[in-house]
Formats: sequence, C-alpha cells, structure tokens
Amino acid sequence: MRGQSKPSPIDRKGHGMKRFFIGSLVLIFFTACSSASNTELEAGDGRPATTTSGYAIEDEPEPTESTTVSKPPELVRLEDAWDFAASRPGTDIGQVFQLFRLKQSLGPKNLACYDLESGDVCEQIVEAINVVGLTEQQLTVLLDSLELPHRVVERDCEPLMITEEFVAGRVNFSVFEGVVTGWASEGGQSFRDNGSC
Repeated sequence: MRGQSKPSPIDRKGHGMKRFFIGSLVLIFFTACSSASNTELEAGDGRPATTTSGYAIEDEPEPTESTTVSKPPELVRLEDAWDFAASRPGTDIGQVFQLFRLKQSLGPKNLACYDLESGDVCEQIVEAINVVGLTEQQLTVLLDSLELPHRVVERDCEPLMITEEFVAGRVNFSVFEGVVTGWASEGGQSFRDNGSC
C-alpha cells in the first residue's frame, strides 16, 4: 500500500458531512411522506375537505354577492347605451366602429373632422348611430366614448345660449323632454330636426 496515501482528516470530515446531509434529506423526505394521510380534514371554516392521493383540497366556495366582481356604474351605463343604440332600427354599429377606426387612424381627437379627404367621417359616425330618439344621457355617453365633442343647443323648444367658436365635428343637438329630436355636426350639413317644436 505504498502507492496509496492515507486520506487526510479533512477528507474524512467532508465524507462524513456528505453522509449526514444525504441522511437528513432522506429523513425529511420520509417524514413528509408519512405525514400526508388519507383521512378527511376539516377546512378552517368547518366545511369538510376532500382528499385525493393524500393531499387535502378545499371545496370551492359558492360565489356570493360579495365575491362577484361588480362593474363600475360608468361602464354599465356605457354598455346599456350601446346595447340600446344597437337594437334600434336604422343603426349600423358595424359602420360606426369602422368609421371610428378610420377617424383614429387619421389623427388624434378630431383631426379627422378637419380633413377634407376624410369625407365628413365625424358626421357619418353620428348618422350611423341614428341619434334621434335616444335620450340625452345615452347620446352623451355614446359621443363621449367616440371622443366626439357635443353640446345641447335647444332644450324643450327653447334655444340655449351657445358660444360661436367653430369646433369641427362637434355635435350640436336639440332635446325635447329628455329625448334627442335633432342634430347637426359643425362643418357638416344643416340641422336635422324631426319637428317636435
């Protein structure tokens, strides 16, 4: 045994540490496996839990009013307004969204309403919605979502004071008893009124 040297005390200590470490891992593994049992466990709230392969799985809680996600009131009003507008005869929602995409592609806000090549896209959007007959609140929500400026110029057959500045694409509309009776887009054709007054 002349060619072999004796292991140093450091080598023996390192070998012992390896055995200790591996033995600890095996012990932890067996301890973890033996602690999982097939007995039914009670959930924290007193409901029985179902076990599968030794693992406890809590039953899904029943959805309650407090756990359901509620929509903000603005979103509910917007969805209701679009649903109502889409259900009316003469409304072409597909065309509204195509024109809105065109308006957005031509520039920010109402830049498209100033552009002669856009072909009065802002006026066409309002025309496709078929706004006469909507409530003032519904029309306001719809026009806000389409980023079109708007204002009431006549309420219950009484003209309102308005400013004279020009805002291309702004929708001026008249309201009688809360319902839109006429409209015009600034820079577009003449006022379209159903003659309520």
